[in-house]
Amino acid sequence: MKTRIAVGLICLWAFILPAAARAEWNEASSDHFLVIADQKEKDVREFTERLERYHSGLLGILKRADEKPSPSNRVTIYIVRSAGQVQKLAGDKSGFLQGFYSPRAGGSVAFASRVESDGMNITQSEQVLFHEYAHHVMHGVSEWATPRWYSEGFAEFFSTVRFEKDGGMGIGLPANHRAAELNYAVDVPIEALLDSDTYKTRKVKGYDEFYGRSWLLYHYLQMSGTRPGQLTKYRAALANGATEWDAAQTAFGDLKVLDKELKAYLNKGKMRYLPIAADKLAVGPITIRKMSEAESAMMPIILESKRGVDEESAKVLLPKAQAVAAKYPDDPAVLAALAEAEHDAGNYTEALAAADKALIAAPTLVNAHVQKIYALSRIAEKAENADAAWKKVTRAVTALNKIETDHPIPLIFYYRSLQMSGKDISEVAAHGLERALQLAPYDQAVRWQVVQQLMDDENFGGAYRTLMPLANDPHNRSENNPAIPLLAEIKEKYEAQLAAAATPAPATSGK
Repeated sequence: MKTRIAVGLICLWAFILPAAARAEWNEASSDHFLVIADQKEKDVREFTERLERYHSGLLGILKRADEKPSPSNRVTIYIVRSAGQVQKLAGDKSGFLQGFYSPRAGGSVAFASRVESDGMNITQSEQVLFHEYAHHVMHGVSEWATPRWYSEGFAEFFSTVRFEKDGGMGIGLPANHRAAELNYAVDVPIEALLDSDTYKTRKVKGYDEFYGRSWLLYHYLQMSGTRPGQLTKYRAALANGATEWDAAQTAFGDLKVLDKELKAYLNKGKMRYLPIAADKLAVGPITIRKMSEAESAMMPIILESKRGVDEESAKVLLPKAQAVAAKYPDDPAVLAALAEAEHDAGNYTEALAAADKALIAAPTLVNAHVQKIYALSRIAEKAENADAAWKKVTRAVTALNKIETDHPIPLIFYYRSLQMSGKDISEVAAHGLERALQLAPYDQAVRWQVVQQLMDDENFGGAYRTLMPLANDPHNRSENNPAIPLLAEIKEKYEAQLAAAATPAPATSGK
C-alpha cells in the first residue's frame, strides 16, 4: 500500500513538473554575490551590478578594505516572482514582508520578491535586501554586539540608496518609507529607544516608530555635523562594558536635549546624503548562466530547503525532491539537492548515496561535498565502529577543503570530528575553528564552539571578547540568555589569571 502511494505521489509531481520547468531561472555570479532569480537575464545582470556597486559604496564609507570572499562565503540571493512567495517561504502572515535574510556559515541566504530596476530609484525589494546586507556587513566589520536601535538605524541608513546615471550613487538619503511611521505610529520615547530593557517594559504596545526613530537618530549623528565623534564615543563605551543607558549618557549627554534636536532635524526639510563618484565604485566581472531544465524543476524544493525545514516539513518536501530526481536521475545539481532533502528528512544513508552519485558526475560540486559531510557525520554519531566512521568524515572534509580552502564547513566539521570521536583537539583544528568564525562571524553556533575551545585552552581573555556579542545580543537580553552568566564566569577566571600572573613567585634560599 505504501509503495502504491509513493508511486502515485511521484506520478503526480511528474505531471506538475513541466509548469515548474517553464520558469526562467538565471544565475548571476559576481565577486560578492550569487543571485538566482526567476527573471530575464538582463534584469538579473542589472540587479547584480547594482548589488556590487552598493557593496563597494558601503565598504568605502566604512573605510574597510574589500577582500574578495571565497565562493561559498558570498551571500546567495534567491529572487522569486512575488511577495506572496516570499511570505509563504518565511511563514509570514502579515502580508507586508518583501524579503528576509538567514545568516549561516557557508550558506548565508536572502530571499526577495521580483526586482525591476527603475532608473535611479530602488524598488522596495532592493531596499529590503540592502537593509539586510548592511546587517551582514556590520557583522563582518565589528566584533562587538550593538544595541538594537544602532543595528537597525545603521541598516536603515544604508538601505536608502540612489543609483546615478553616470555610474555613481548616493547613500543615506531620507527614509521616506518611514515617514508615515514617524508621524502616525506609536511613539517611542528616547529612553526606550536607547535602552532595550526600557523598550521591552513600555506600557504602550503595537506597531511603533522604532525603526523610523532608529534611522533618524543614526542619520542625525552621522550627517548633521552637530555632534562629531559621538557615535565613536558611544561604541567605545559599549565595548568597554558600559550598559546601553550609561553609554548613551556618556556619549550624548542630556538625552532630553538630544530628543528635541531630533524632532527639529526631522522637521527641517532637506537632509544631506553621501554621494559617491562612479570612479570610487569597483564592480568586477558578472557571469550569467541560464539554469538547466533539471535545475529549474528542482528550484521550488531548493528554495524550501535553503529557507530551512523542520522535521514535519522535511518529510512533506522529500517526495517532491524524489519526483524531480526520478525525472532527472543523472543531473548532479538535482542529486545534490536530493541529498539535502534526504538528510533533512533523517535519511542519512540515502543522502550519502545521492551525494556520492552527484560527485561522480561533478567531482567539484560544492553542495554535494557539503551534503556528504553532513550525512557522514550523522552516520558516524551512531556507528558501531566510530573511529572508522569519523575517519570517513575527515576524508570528506579534506576533499572539500582542497577545492575551497576558505569554506567554513570543512573547518567546522574537522574540529567536530575530533571532538565527537574523543580525540585531542589539535592546534590545527582549533585554529581552523577560529578561522571559520572569522569567515562567518554571524554564526552563533560556531561562536559558542570557539568560546568553549578558548576556555579549554584557558585563554579567558579571548573567550571573553568572543562571547561578548552573544551576551550583549540586543535580540536576546532576557535572563535566560546563557551567555550572560557565562561571561561573568569567564571574567572572574580571567581576573584571577591576571592576578596570579602578577603575583611574584616565592623567594627560594640557596645553600
